Amino acid sequence: MAKKMRRDDLKRDEVMETVGKGFRFVSVHRKGAAEAVAVGAALAVLIGAFVALRAHRESQASERLARALTALSIPLASDPSAGTAPRTYPSAAERDADADRELAAAAEFGTTRSGRQAALILAARGKSKDADSTFDRYARSGKSVVAAAAELDSYRSLAERGKVNEAIAAVKRAIESSSTAVPKDALLAELGDLYERSGSPADAKAIYQRLVSEYPESSYTSQVQGKIAGL
Repeated sequence: MAKKMRRDDLKRDEVMETVGKGFRFVSVHRKGAAEAVAVGAALAVLIGAFVALRAHRESQASERLARALTALSIPLASDPSAGTAPRTYPSAAERDADADRELAAAAEFGTTRSGRQAALILAARGKSKDADSTFDRYARSGKSVVAAAAELDSYRSLAERGKVNEAIAAVKRAIESSSTAVPKDALLAELGDLYERSGSPADAKAIYQRLVSEYPESSYTSQVQGKIAGL
């Protein structure tokens, strides 16, 4: 069984690699097939538990990140779009407080993708705990780019987990929001792609046409024009 737990098979995951090393050590130093089988079974349980825990942590971080992005997309009561919004914030300070609280909670799961995205957004917003860190300085130097990339990636993460409709709703809120870090043309391109993934080609085509009409100079225009022809 030791041959099945090679270092390459563990894909450099430190925890999994440590488990693999332990299995190889025991397999070499213990005598008897029964002991090796027992050790292998125990390690399989440990690996399964670790994978389940990692998935659970990613889910928790993703939910917190989604809440933060939802808060940031909610308009202020003084915004022009507030009249048709189901919810508004009385002030930017209250909105930021809610968003930052959820971002900080998501960032606690720093080993997950959503946790790292939350940490990047916090740093880009100047809310990182360690303002002197290299990470924070990097995020500040590319503030809008870092925050925008993390925000877009969070929408894609929702879609990848089968929550395409939630991702669509979040992007639509961001398009109407004044606080998103992502350029509107990029959001429209993302929304069109999400509609395609959801099996709504008519909606996707309408969004792409809106992008071309409102942002004719956008770098996305030539890309979506080809899609429009095929929808």
